[in-house]
Amino acid sequence: MMKQIYYLFLIILLTGCSDNTDDYDFEYDIIITNQATNLEDLNTQYDDFNSDLPYEYDAMDIFFSSNRNSQGNNFDIVAKGLSFSYHEKDNVLNLAISNQLHFVEETSLLFEKLNTENNELGPFAHYYNSDLLFLYASDSNGIFKIKLFEYIGWNNSHYESIILGPTDIPIINDVGNNLYPSYNHGDSKLFFCSDRNDSVFNIFSAIYNNEISKTTLLNGDIMSLQKDAVFSSTDDDKCPFVNEDMMVFTSNRKGGIGGFDLYYSFLKNGSWTSPQVFGNNINTEYDEYRPIIFKTLGYNLMIFSSNRPGGLGGYDLYIVNINEIIK
Repeated sequence: MMKQIYYLFLIILLTGCSDNTDDYDFEYDIIITNQATNLEDLNTQYDDFNSDLPYEYDAMDIFFSSNRNSQGNNFDIVAKGLSFSYHEKDNVLNLAISNQLHFVEETSLLFEKLNTENNELGPFAHYYNSDLLFLYASDSNGIFKIKLFEYIGWNNSHYESIILGPTDIPIINDVGNNLYPSYNHGDSKLFFCSDRNDSVFNIFSAIYNNEISKTTLLNGDIMSLQKDAVFSSTDDDKCPFVNEDMMVFTSNRKGGIGGFDLYYSFLKNGSWTSPQVFGNNINTEYDEYRPIIFKTLGYNLMIFSSNRPGGLGGYDLYIVNINEIIK
């Protein structure tokens, strides 16, 4: 009799556990799909764009340009926290946005030195062990130049940290407006856009003699610098961003959906493929700008900005799953 009672109790217990699992309810924040979704908690009534992620985890900080601090005038670099989570029961990739940063003190100290009364655009940061290399563009002299900060001891205490900069990147800034630097870890090639000796912006590549580092950047140790024929057209081509073997950028070239559209290319057998325009799940008849691509929890994602209707105002930041593009 006691044995039967024991088994009955076990069955009830297991059934109860099963019911609790079935009844599990999670309040999602932003569900990421292959349709571009507005990152509402990042955006304001002002312009919010030009984002970057200094490191790729399921929890990370995002840096981006915004003119919210000046109420629509000059652009500063600001930051917020991102937390990604996958929910198997509903097959949902969720994103929560927070004002709480993962590197609160470090970011505050950097931004105090970086942000000025001028425009700071196009952040690009790489995190190396305990140091951070932070590139961006500023129009301090009326012309946009790519500048560099080095934050030594990024994840150390305030008293053990040293922030060096800003320093102009030599040779890159010799002619015209130069913005939106991007490169891969371990690479010797820096991509950026420039209107040097032209009436439009093109995408350029600078090949350094050694792996890109603070030393190679500041020494101007460049083997060659030229307009990249694969990514450049007779119209404006801007905001290149490379991650491993994929390049994304924005262009108002003919053949797009309208305004500035986002394009992508893959590195195959040492050469970049002809750029393809993203579909209308991403591009619109309005302007799509500054795309960045990254991976988290097995997903390939892209964050970009757009001035399409339905946002909070001006340019807003959006996110989309691009797994279907990357086979």
